[in-house]
Amino acid sequence: MKLAFAQQKILDILSAENKAMSAYELLEKAKPYGFHAPMQIYRILKKLTDQCLILKLNTLNMYASKQAEMSSNYQLITICTECQSVQSITIPQLHSCVETTTKAQNFKPQYPYLEILGQCFSCAVKHQS
Repeated sequence: MKLAFAQQKILDILSAENKAMSAYELLEKAKPYGFHAPMQIYRILKKLTDQCLILKLNTLNMYASKQAEMSSNYQLITICTECQSVQSITIPQLHSCVETTTKAQNFKPQYPYLEILGQCFSCAVKHQS
């Protein structure tokens, strides 16, 4: 899939940073490439999300590059609230659990992942010393 220059730059920034970022953080990093307006960034983020190239982390209103290929199985996405590191965890049983539960409620999930906020191991260790 061929991306426009602007889309590729934002994707490159997210991949290089290797953490969740807000649209305004991305704008700051993208200014050297000629980006100046928040709406530019939001339009690009929407397109990249629609193309399944990045994740929109709804709990924090941040974005992250995809760490792992998202399959049809549900993923558990852990997000450190301190350093914004993002990890993707595949749990085979999670898919059937979510499917069974949501079908029983006549609910159709929009995103194939569940977000969990907390503190990563590195940040937790920093606070123990």
